[in-house]
Amino acid sequence: MAARLDFIATEAAAKGTAPARVNLALAELAARGTPSARLATAAAELVAKGVAPLRVACIAIESLVVVGSAPAVSTEKFPLPPGLAWSVHVAPKFKTRVASHVSGREIRTAWQQYAIYDLTLTFEVLRGDANQEIQTLMGFFLARQGQYDTFLLDLGAVTRNVADDTVTQGPLGVGDGTTTVFTLVRTVGEAVEPVGYVFPADLMSVFVAGVLQDPASYVFSAPNTLTFNTAPASGSQITASFRYYLICRFAADTQDFEEFMANLWSLHELKLTTVLP
Repeated sequence: MAARLDFIATEAAAKGTAPARVNLALAELAARGTPSARLATAAAELVAKGVAPLRVACIAIESLVVVGSAPAVSTEKFPLPPGLAWSVHVAPKFKTRVASHVSGREIRTAWQQYAIYDLTLTFEVLRGDANQEIQTLMGFFLARQGQYDTFLLDLGAVTRNVADDTVTQGPLGVGDGTTTVFTLVRTVGEAVEPVGYVFPADLMSVFVAGVLQDPASYVFSAPNTLTFNTAPASGSQITASFRYYLICRFAADTQDFEEFMANLWSLHELKLTTVLP
C-alpha cells in the first residue's frame, strides 16, 4: 500500500511587538489499496482581534473511501409465514440538500433520483412447534447476517395488492431507432421508477408499437434490463408485462423475537429497507 503526504499552503500569522508568521499546509494523505482512502484538507479561517491581532487558519477535513463494485443481488426470497398482521407501513424517502438564505429563498439539490422505501411488518403469531414458523423467520434473519445480505420481497403478497408486484403492459419507453437497452419500470401515479428484480420466467410479454415480440428478438438480463437485437423504430411505444420483487435488506443488525406463550412467538416490528439495483 503506497502512502503519500503532501504539504501545501495554510497560514498562521500573529501580529504584535514581535511579529511572528508560521506557514503550514493543506495536507493530503493518500493510501492506495482496496479500498483506497483519501484524507484531504480545505480552508477555514478563524480571526481573533485584540491588542495583538491574531489570525489562525484552520482545516476542514474530508474523508473519501472508494467502494468497489456492488455485491451481487441475492435471489433468496423473504418467507411470509401466516402470522403476518396489519398494519403494513410503506415509507418512501429521498435525500435532498436544502440551503436557506436569510431572505427566505432556498437552493435545493436532489441527491437521489429514486426513492428508498422503509417497510415495517408485524407478525402477531409465529408458531414454534412442528410448523417451524419462528425458526424459519429467525433462521432467515441469521442467514442474512442482519443488514449484510440482501433478499427479495414480494410486496404484493404483503399488501394483498397485485399492483405491488405485477405490471401489465406497462410503458418502458419510446423507440428512437438507436436505443436497444430499456429498463423495466413501474408507474405509481405520476412517478416512474425502476423495479427491483425480475426473474426471466416472470417476464410474460413484450410489445413494440402494439405488436407482441418474439422472445428471440430480445435478451432479458436480471435484475431488470431488456435488450433488443434491433433497435425499435423511432416513435414506437415499448411495453411489457412482468412480475417483480423488491430488493431489500434488514434495517438493523438486531431483531427482537418475543415468546408470549409456550411455542407461540410474536414480532412486533420487523423493519426492512429497499436497495436500489
